[in-house]
Parts: sequence; structure tokens; C-alpha cells
Amino acid sequence: MKRRFSLTTAALTLVACILFLWMFFAAATLERTAELGGISAAPGHDARAVAYEFAAKWRHGMAGNSPLYMPGFFAAAIAIWFWCGGRSLPRILAEGLILVSAASVCAALLAPLAARRILSDFVAQEGVTVSQATSSGTWVASAQGVYSLLTWSSLIIASRLSIRWRSPRPLLIPLVLNLVLGFVRPWTVADFTSRWMRQALDGETVAVISLLLVPIISGFMVWVELQSPRKKAGAPETAF
Repeated sequence: MKRRFSLTTAALTLVACILFLWMFFAAATLERTAELGGISAAPGHDARAVAYEFAAKWRHGMAGNSPLYMPGFFAAAIAIWFWCGGRSLPRILAEGLILVSAASVCAALLAPLAARRILSDFVAQEGVTVSQATSSGTWVASAQGVYSLLTWSSLIIASRLSIRWRSPRPLLIPLVLNLVLGFVRPWTVADFTSRWMRQALDGETVAVISLLLVPIISGFMVWVELQSPRKKAGAPETAF
């Protein structure tokens, strides 16, 4: 039974990571199109900047493409929380490397399938003209997506370990990774969270529901950890 649960959580984590990375890789196809000069915006507007902003909104589910904001983040958080429970840190790192690698390959193969839809949404919402398009992103964008997943995953895992060990020390790692993320991502956490808050205050349904889910899901995950059977304290293989 325990082995079946372990395999199930690993499979669900793989699917969640694929969703997370697919949204990043797919949005990168629009950024690549802008870099190739295939987009023309209205006079006075930077076509590249408009494309990059829309791509950032799309990968976070904020461009009318998802019934929930941050769908990849929500899915990954829930799946990873259950997956890392009961595993030692070395096992988390070893299995995590395999899962992220497999998810990256699958997401890269699926990303071109969404390129046409993203471009269609972009033209309809922004009123731009597209002369040529590409269905592939760049290695830089792919690396940013993988790094974003690693940063988010580290926060989820560190949060559970922090509760388990009754110590804030594990949170130092995601703190550092998030600081670096601010330099490698053009649309930072502050940008999309401020947009999210504004839309929630304006009463937009998707923004409000997504916002309410944050404390609900967070509280449930903390409750799960508090109810989990604990190993004896002081196990050296799980210490930072």
C-alpha cells in the first residue's frame, strides 16, 4: 500500500511538473516570434515588450486561458507536498532530478501544440499584426522555466521540512533561489502578484477564486503534515 501511494504521488508530481513547464515553454514561442521580428504593434508601442508581457500573463493563467490563475503552480504545490512527505532529503533530490528531467522533455514536446492558440489569443487581445510565427522557444526561456520550477519546488519542500523539523532553516534555500529568480525572470513575482491583487480587488471572478484558494490549500497542506506520523528526531540523513 505504501509503495502504491509513493508511485501514485510520483506520477501525479510528474504530470503537475509537465503542466508547469508546458505553460512556460509554450509561452516562450510567442517571445521567440517577437525576437524574430514577426510582430508589429501600433505606433508608439514596443511589439517585443507587448509580446513578452502577454507571454508572462499566459504562462501564469492570467490571459483568459485558464479557469484558475497560476494553474501550474497550484498543481505542482499540491502534488509535490504529498510526494515529498515521508521521503528523506537524499531521496527527494534523486527522484526530483529524474522527475524534472522527464517533465522537461515532455513539456518541450507538447509546447509547439499550443503555439497557434497563444498567437491567436495574443492577436485578438492586443490587436497586433503577425507576419511570421515560430512554434519553438529558446534555450534561455526553457532554462528560466526549469529554474522557476526548481525554485517553486524548493519552497514547497522546504516549507514541509520546516514544519516537520520545527525550524525555519530549510526556508533559507528557496529564499536565495527566489532572489536569483528576480534577476533571471523579466516579469517578477511582484509584477504578477500586484496584478493579481488589483484584479481581485476589482472583483474579477477568476482572480478572487484563485486568491481564496491560496489560504485554503495552504492550510490543508499544513494540516496534512501535522497529522503525518513523525520519524525520530535527529536523523542525520535529512538534516540541512
